[in-house]
Amino acid sequence: MNQALRKGRFWITPDPYHNDDNIQIGREVKISCQVEATPAEELIFSWLKNGRALRSSERMVITQTDPDVAPGTTNLDIIDLKFTDFGTYTCVASLKNGGIPEISIDVNISSTTVPPSLMVPRGKSPLVVQETETVELQCLVSGKPKPIILWSRADREAPMPDGSMQMESYDGILRIVNVSRDMSGTYRCQTSQYNGFNVKPREAVIELVVQCESPSFSYFLWDCPKPN
Repeated sequence: MNQALRKGRFWITPDPYHNDDNIQIGREVKISCQVEATPAEELIFSWLKNGRALRSSERMVITQTDPDVAPGTTNLDIIDLKFTDFGTYTCVASLKNGGIPEISIDVNISSTTVPPSLMVPRGKSPLVVQETETVELQCLVSGKPKPIILWSRADREAPMPDGSMQMESYDGILRIVNVSRDMSGTYRCQTSQYNGFNVKPREAVIELVVQCESPSFSYFLWDCPKPN
């Protein structure tokens, strides 16, 4: 079997026991790190803080494998968070037999770490365009770390412009080239837990209206007739 280490991701749970979306001194913070590997059973993890090795203790509990989540996940629970706990935590994944470059994922925990927020800019919904144009749907996203945005169709089980059911965006913009009438409808932008906070997803919707020119008259219909 060929050994392989693939993409890694992380997420932060501000307080898993108090349903709180903020990182607070005196509370608990959980950092989760997940890596895809073959074979998964040979995956091992280690943790660093500011470049120095961490060992599991009463206040910093390291769990090598979490049976409640997907395989290849390790957790670092920081209990009773203190100012001295702020810093950069690194999750290092490797395979037991070595020989493959390890994966390192840095997670910064600081007093400025804030949960994500999401909104549609004023005047950007509904968005009216004409067939064959290029359109950009935009959701303004903030947060530290800044989360990935997931785009999907909100009004029906229809694929996205690239044929998938969901598209990722790192800047909150969904760009559609050569827009067609079947792309009319409601689009949802939603925060992803990966590379960000593991809190209740933030989401917003944008209505896209595609106009098309009447075949008999030189004006544009407000909404295109559905294709046969």
